[in-house]
Amino acid sequence: MLTLSRIEALKAMALRKLIHVVLSVFLVIPFIINLSTYGLTNTLYFTIITLGVSVIYVIQVKRPIITIMLLDALTSARRSILQQMMKSPISSAIPFEILDDGLIRLERMVKDLLESVERDYERRGGYLGILMGALGVLISQLLTGNYVVYGIISIIVYDTMSALGGVLVGRVRLPFTNATMEGTLIGMLSLALVLYVITGQLIGTLAITVTAALAEAYGLEDNLAIPIATSLIAMALGMPIIT
Repeated sequence: MLTLSRIEALKAMALRKLIHVVLSVFLVIPFIINLSTYGLTNTLYFTIITLGVSVIYVIQVKRPIITIMLLDALTSARRSILQQMMKSPISSAIPFEILDDGLIRLERMVKDLLESVERDYERRGGYLGILMGALGVLISQLLTGNYVVYGIISIIVYDTMSALGGVLVGRVRLPFTNATMEGTLIGMLSLALVLYVITGQLIGTLAITVTAALAEAYGLEDNLAIPIATSLIAMALGMPIIT
């Protein structure tokens, strides 16, 4: 039976991974749209993505992070609303204390939601995971060409499912890592099913899956390590190009 703390952790992780998947959609675009029509190559496209994410990262490091800005905006909006209502002709009939308490509770809810989504290192140093993911995909494209699609699929499927599985049923830690055995197995099973359905290659699928698991567990940054490692192993094994 799930404890309350585990349920809250699962909700936070699910929301975080939803954002992860939504952002990852931008990495799939070159395999859905013919970029040459717009004068772009895949390498140039991923370079632009990496540049844009780098700018966001620098802004996050050098300026107040988004959480603080949003909370400041909510506080300012609350005060502005109360000031405007106090000037209203019917101000005497408005329960300002109740209204203020309600708006403060709303601020706290938003703060709790944002804090549950943002990782500690993101609050300290910007959205490092997003930057590393974009950089990992760009490096994979430069090294392996269109085999980068294996890295993109791996980072979407394995990273998402292993994290959710680890929070949901994770108990046993892998040696020298924060990853759990249960989360790793769920991530591997999910990625293996997706790759096998797409390629029909059992040995290659298993090799890529194991590579993704090792990269996630023992890489310095999983969003950087997973796409590079899985793309390289896919190219080395001569896996079919997914288009």
